[in-house]
Amino acid sequence: MTMLKIEPVSWQDDAEILTAIRHRVFVDEQHVPIELEIDEHDPQAQHWLASLGDTAVGTVRLLSDGHIGRMAVLADYRGKHIGQDMLDTVIASAKAQQFPLLRLAAQQHAIGFYRKAGFKIYGEPFMDAGIPHVSMELRLDTAAESTPEHQDFSALALDICQQARRQVRIFSLSLNEAIYSEDALSVALSALARRHRHSEVRLLICDDRPLREVRHPLVELSRRLSAVDIRLARVELQQELREYFLVGDNGHFAAYTRHGQSGLRSGVDKRAAAREYIEQFDRIWQVSRPSPWLKRLY
Repeated sequence: MTMLKIEPVSWQDDAEILTAIRHRVFVDEQHVPIELEIDEHDPQAQHWLASLGDTAVGTVRLLSDGHIGRMAVLADYRGKHIGQDMLDTVIASAKAQQFPLLRLAAQQHAIGFYRKAGFKIYGEPFMDAGIPHVSMELRLDTAAESTPEHQDFSALALDICQQARRQVRIFSLSLNEAIYSEDALSVALSALARRHRHSEVRLLICDDRPLREVRHPLVELSRRLSAVDIRLARVELQQELREYFLVGDNGHFAAYTRHGQSGLRSGVDKRAAAREYIEQFDRIWQVSRPSPWLKRLY
């Protein structure tokens, strides 16, 4: 009996075979547009290749922010637990690398598959490349269970936005709905954006997929007001920012650590600390790009 082998491979050396598998599954079978199947994340991602003898049959990748994706098994080899073995391999590797949290976008028919591995749904369903998806996550350590109270962070965020004079900068995974979908916060940012011709609201995100087919209030605001701008941080630079944060132009800020969302910290009129966040943000912002999925309507 031919044994299954799952081994790490590099995009630089094995892009051709990885692309061939993904093309057959995503482009040929699922009709995903070919221009969406290969993206800017691939060169920096960790990749695995599943083989039976000399035949490559599956692949999966892991991004530096803990996102699992591009899980693909060729049709003739499904039902043999290859997908499960690949997922187990990625989870084991992530644990060894001390990732506290893994996330993925699951096609709706695959929800049960990921639930068996311990993944849980969070957020609202969304469409990606015309296919229904849900966001799922798996916490790999107990520290990841320690999260800042949403009410506490939301209150800080609202206060910062209401007190800002000209600028607010927000760095977030995907504009966390529990924090950034509050009506009062949208009203405050809308008022700020309209207050002065030099007003700016800058939204820097790591992942635009959960925002593509939902009506997030800040995305809608960015489509109406030129002073509200959303950019997608380059993958290779995201890890330079160790916290998600919101910072105003008056020395006010609120932040929590990216992995596990713990360690809530904030400051009022602490201009040196706020300036450090602003400098970190602006360095990434300058080389980030707008998301083609979240573009303005004008």
